[in-house]
Amino acid sequence: MHRKGIFCTALSALLFGVTPLLGSLTYGMGSNALTLTFYRNALVILPIFLLLRLRKISLRISPRQLATVLAVGILGRGFTTLMLYDSYRFVGIGIATTLHFLYPVFVAVLCRVVFHDRLGRVRLAALVLAGIGVLCFLERDSGPVSGAGLALATISGFTYACYMVCTEKTVIREMDPLVVSFYMAIGVSCAMLAVHIPTRQIVFALPPKAMLLTLLVALCTSFLGVVLFQIGICYLSATTAAIFSLLEPIASNLCGILVLSEPVTPAKALGSLIILAAVFLMARFKPAEAADPAAVE
Repeated sequence: MHRKGIFCTALSALLFGVTPLLGSLTYGMGSNALTLTFYRNALVILPIFLLLRLRKISLRISPRQLATVLAVGILGRGFTTLMLYDSYRFVGIGIATTLHFLYPVFVAVLCRVVFHDRLGRVRLAALVLAGIGVLCFLERDSGPVSGAGLALATISGFTYACYMVCTEKTVIREMDPLVVSFYMAIGVSCAMLAVHIPTRQIVFALPPKAMLLTLLVALCTSFLGVVLFQIGICYLSATTAAIFSLLEPIASNLCGILVLSEPVTPAKALGSLIILAAVFLMARFKPAEAADPAAVE
């Protein structure tokens, strides 16, 4: 396992973990889930384009590459976010977030069933630990429960798993991360505009402070986060990257504690420790597993 892959994937997860706090602050200023999803993609199109021009990277891609990038981006990045945020209307945030962050399980199942990847004993142990750690974030009083909310949260985890797997298994893996981020940002922005036509939910005139926070969210997620994740997954498998990405809920909870003075519950503390143990297990022992033929199955 390459250290660069670990570093890039972990840093990507930390960036994605910090941004929900910034995004939630904009909701009190008139924003909403569709608005934030639209702007976090639309606002990075020009910066990425200028960086591509500065680095003299060609934007020319094949029709197959374009179709793959747009499909994976719209489904895995755009509608994943929408479904997760929309699930909050039907179930408590604790339940919805817990179901969404079970996506490493979906990643492992997809890789095993569709691509016949072998997990190995160490990776399987880390996956089980990660799942237990995520479940610790499910608090006893997690709010209302409904079938629609449970379905939306679960499907958001599945679509995000599809995004991770497709990033590894398709032509996206071979493409320049900036080019991928550029076309995905365009595709998701257009998709959100299409959703806006019948719903009229995008708020185009946000206060300056809300726009600044939204810009920070966009740069940290659709620019830095996506690019770092794609670089990381070039060195790691989708299942391994999914486990390292579980640093995201730890970062989110840490931000809530430091910024919003949220209480530190024993369950969340235990869950964080278990997830960190899973991450350490993957970082420390994966090379030995790969070298041991007996550890493949």
